[in-house]
Amino acid sequence: MLDGLSQIFFLNLALGAILGFVFHRSDLCMAGMFRDIFLLKRTFLLRILFLQVVVTMVFFFIAKKLGLIGLYPPPNLGLASLGTIMGGIVFGAGMVLAGGCVMGTLYKMGSGSIISIIAFAGLIIGSAIFAEFYPAWLQITKKTAVSEAVLLSQLADENLLTIPVLIFSSIIILRWINLKKLSQKAYAEGYIDPWKVAIIIAVLNLIIYLSSDMPMAVSTGYAKIAAYIEKALIPEHFDTVAFFGKESYSVLHPVSKAAIVGGPMAVFDHMFATEISLIIGVVLGSFISAIMLGEFKLTLSTFPPPKQNVSALMGGMLLALGSRMAGGCNVKFLMSGLPLLSIQAFLFVFGMLPGAWIGTYLFKKFVISYDREGQ
Repeated sequence: MLDGLSQIFFLNLALGAILGFVFHRSDLCMAGMFRDIFLLKRTFLLRILFLQVVVTMVFFFIAKKLGLIGLYPPPNLGLASLGTIMGGIVFGAGMVLAGGCVMGTLYKMGSGSIISIIAFAGLIIGSAIFAEFYPAWLQITKKTAVSEAVLLSQLADENLLTIPVLIFSSIIILRWINLKKLSQKAYAEGYIDPWKVAIIIAVLNLIIYLSSDMPMAVSTGYAKIAAYIEKALIPEHFDTVAFFGKESYSVLHPVSKAAIVGGPMAVFDHMFATEISLIIGVVLGSFISAIMLGEFKLTLSTFPPPKQNVSALMGGMLLALGSRMAGGCNVKFLMSGLPLLSIQAFLFVFGMLPGAWIGTYLFKKFVISYDREGQ
């Protein structure tokens, strides 16, 4: 008989595999979403994100009203600070340079992308680097906290906030549907329209929240991987790193009274069960999709140009640094935090947008220009 954490692990593993499968079939990546705004002036994928956030908000709101959500706010959301904005800027730049966000890197890696494998390595390295200056950064976030509330609903009536937002957002979405702005034609085999993926993400996120007491997140999972590697390679130094010994959350479930503990430690805890499982699952699901379509390719004969490799590695490192500085990533804040009206999530987006612009500028100047010269 599996214990509670093991059950959560295997459920999230399966849900992660579904995510990886549909991400690969739709090629829905947040890095491309924000890069396209500045590079191609396209906002189609941004509308898809809006749809996902609104549908998720509906699900979370109804679930809370029905008493199905045990922990609210979820313990993996924290207090916002100026560090959240700074982290968002770093994350946004890294996302574009890496060619994928923390989720996009995984599904592209699962399909055999060498660039994404390099970005994944950068994410692990960046997580280990952050661990070294974590104590100093912790002081910055404490001194620059902007509110003692986690959610906007803790500052004002939840119904007065959420219901008008949902009504207004629904009007916008219905107009887009009428104008056919939420769908795009594609002739690739097995293609799934991104609007369908947005709804699938919302459904899976609800299942994750109800089953594990917190919504979808993955970035601390990268830090846990870094912790395991550092513990194996340099155990003496590992023991001196405060970040790898801290608990991100430790709460008692209000009904079961079970302890829910998780953090970047090199142990099998709640965060391992929820985030490492998603990381493995997304890679696995994408791999299965790519194999089914005959698209999986992993060969050194097509190794990317040097500047693309450097961009991916540096981008991955910035993704990790930004997510640790902010206290989360695009999955945690945009896919999960915005539907909950998290203050942290809004500040993260406020930083991520200019960060994505900076990343796009650097990508155009140093990577695209290099490729053209090489031709």
